[in-house]
Amino acid sequence: MQIGDLISGFFEDPVLVAIVVILLGFVFLVYLFLRRTAQGFKEGMNQGRQ
Repeated sequence: MQIGDLISGFFEDPVLVAIVVILLGFVFLVYLFLRRTAQGFKEGMNQGRQ
């Protein structure tokens, strides 16, 4: 089995593509949420020192 066969087989199944897109979107949103939370924490710590 070649990689080309796996890739073409993956894109033929729209349900699998949708699941992968949803999971990637979820991971991206979690990353943004955690980044914003950490940045807010850092700003709060800096303001507390002043």
